[in-house]
Amino acid sequence: MITEYLAQADTQQRERELVETLERRRVAAERAVEHFGGNRLALIAHLARTARASGGVNAHPVSC
Repeated sequence: MITEYLAQADTQQRERELVETLERRRVAAERAVEHFGGNRLALIAHLARTARASGGVNAHPVSC
């Protein structure tokens, strides 16, 4: 039986995990920006070129 306490504890655990994931991603993004000399636009352009080159972005939606 799930009690209110267990539901709250589960919710808090998920929130902690999300915060940790977000913090790791933020730190990784800051490092990536530093790699491009602090120029965020250069990083964005690099990521866009990489996505296009690898086909990571589907330019045409799949029809049903």
